[in-house]
Amino acid sequence: MWTSYLILIGIISGFIGLYMLTMHLNKKIAVPESCKAAYLEAQSCESCASRGGGCGFNDAIEFMKEVKPE
Repeated sequence: MWTSYLILIGIISGFIGLYMLTMHLNKKIAVPESCKAAYLEAQSCESCASRGGGCGFNDAIEFMKEVKPE
């Protein structure tokens, strides 16, 4: 019985460790120049899809589609 708890704790710890590693590595990657405008727009939007006002999630997606190089 204790073995199954240890396995469960190991699996959960592994997922948490993987998440933390991913977040750490993600912070080291710079935002590509082609996405910088969309990134800055998304960072300044405080009410997207939360109160029904502001820039809205769909508007942000459309903006990113326009910025994307073809």
